[in-house]
Amino acid sequence: MSLIITSSQEPSNIPQMGVSAPYQYRNDFRSGVKIPANSEIAVESVKINRNPALDYEQGQVTLFWFGERLQVNASLGESMSWIIPSINRIDRNLSPEDFKEQFEKIIKMAYSLHPEIDTVNGITMTPIHATTSVVNPFQGYRYNINQVGASATSAVPPSGYEKVIFGDLEYNGTTATAESDDTYFQLQPTDDAGGPISLFGGNITFDTFTGTQWTVGLARPIYNSDVNFVENNPTLEHTFTFSDDGLGPDDDQLYDYAVQVGLDNLVRLYHLVPESRGNGGMEMREIIYYQKNNTATAANNAPNSSFASGSPINASDITDITFRIENEKVIISASGNVICAPNTITSASFKDQVPKPVNQNCWKMYPTAGLWEDTDDLNISTYECRDSTTIHRNILPNNWAFKSLIHADMDDVFNETVDTGTGFYVPNTPWVGADYWVMNVDERDIMRRFLNQSGAQDTPFTSPYVRPYKGLSASAMGDYEPIFITGKSEKYTQNIVQEWTPNSMNVLGFAPFAVAPLEDSVTDATGQASFTSTTRPSMTSEHSTFIRVPTLNHKTLNFGTGNPSKILFQVPRFDNSGAETGALFFQNPDKTYIDLNNPTDFTITDLDVHFVRKDETFAKDLTGSSEVLFHIRQKSKL
Repeated sequence: MSLIITSSQEPSNIPQMGVSAPYQYRNDFRSGVKIPANSEIAVESVKINRNPALDYEQGQVTLFWFGERLQVNASLGESMSWIIPSINRIDRNLSPEDFKEQFEKIIKMAYSLHPEIDTVNGITMTPIHATTSVVNPFQGYRYNINQVGASATSAVPPSGYEKVIFGDLEYNGTTATAESDDTYFQLQPTDDAGGPISLFGGNITFDTFTGTQWTVGLARPIYNSDVNFVENNPTLEHTFTFSDDGLGPDDDQLYDYAVQVGLDNLVRLYHLVPESRGNGGMEMREIIYYQKNNTATAANNAPNSSFASGSPINASDITDITFRIENEKVIISASGNVICAPNTITSASFKDQVPKPVNQNCWKMYPTAGLWEDTDDLNISTYECRDSTTIHRNILPNNWAFKSLIHADMDDVFNETVDTGTGFYVPNTPWVGADYWVMNVDERDIMRRFLNQSGAQDTPFTSPYVRPYKGLSASAMGDYEPIFITGKSEKYTQNIVQEWTPNSMNVLGFAPFAVAPLEDSVTDATGQASFTSTTRPSMTSEHSTFIRVPTLNHKTLNFGTGNPSKILFQVPRFDNSGAETGALFFQNPDKTYIDLNNPTDFTITDLDVHFVRKDETFAKDLTGSSEVLFHIRQKSKL
């Protein structure tokens, strides 16, 4: 029988060479220890030091939300939002101050998907300390998530930021000139040159049209060019089912919102909505802004348009087109008069007569246009956007649909997703299980039109569901709140994949509540959202710790990883005195011996001891010196 005492060295005594950390160390025994044949080993006792810290290792999940709060009778399908997952870059236990610095980065990355949240200067997380408590001075955090709430940057995209999807184009920073027939392009300013159009009253104006046919509008980012751009863009694959679902001279251009003057020389409005013929996908559907008849299926659109005259406007009667975005509302004007705006939606009849609401796929939209003939040109005289002064990571891929379908990590996005041969973005590592999210948001009932193209109701391809669109409220997105989802909430997450089941309520200080904050509204008129932890964050480890000895010939099985293991013992969460932080001592009263699989004697000259998690990664919340006492004995003879 042998007792083997092992220990890591104190940090000040660690030699320059060798491994000695409280969670991973090696002990050498110069003369060696002879182990008799047919022996077995067990852990006798353990002494470790575990500092009070916030445990945010792998497996900790927080989801974020920006949209209307889903009240008791509300459903996810009635909103324009979806969850925003986060990548756990912390993966360790940290002090409250250190955790604050790291978790702030996660909040910024999540909310940078919406252009109206100031993720450069408006996100703060402040530790709260109780001056009257000596035992537990740290009480939680105050979270501040502020909207920009100010006029947008006026900056027409400079030359060099034009994306020609097909055709040929010359763009000088104001004027876009076609150098071939059927030219389709998008302006994609990033970094300090600009960004997506502001949803806080941002305007874009197209004017000085020299061609007789043209299409202008706004669209979600189009990443990969080519005439087959829909099938080459994973974020658009759910849209067009047939080649004639779009706009332009060949009915193949995609916009979220568009104005087109075609061969009939009339001004027609379109938006990208679920296809209503039963073929699936989406289509560019005309907005009947000029509707005048007041019937059961065609209400007079006079509350929403200055041109509810029964017929479209003649192209000769206008000189410019302006799109204005106010949260979920899109307002389209011509020559200073409103062509269409979702002012009144009191019945389903209005659904076919006003633009669809802005949903999460359209949080970041860019100027997009089609010039039908060679030498046609147009000007962009106004563009009001958000840029790098308020958007963290103001790059084109930092978009919710891109993260859902192509790649979620913005740190390595260009290295990991851009094909060196074609220059196309190709799927690499998107959010797990997110392949249907983009389509889900685009195909909600509020997005479906009231009637199909034949003028009939056809469930489920059409829907009568309506609700008022959310606009602006003083300096904020009206009724929109930043919300943390820290526990399972079927209202917000429904049946999302298991990997995104949130579980951080204890660490962030919101237990037992899954949705934080609790207030009915935390966003005041200036767009300032501020809320605090409701309970003291847990300062104990949420993860199990095991002792692994890779040096010896024993074998255990870790079904969690699906591999053989060298784990010998699970360290209890509480020590023999009931403590779970500080200096902890565990005496093992009921030892489980593991066969060393040694038919002959052997000699131990060194021993590696690892403290690991269930996935066999190191338990890095340990500090100071660790000590493990092993008991080795020969197996009893039957």
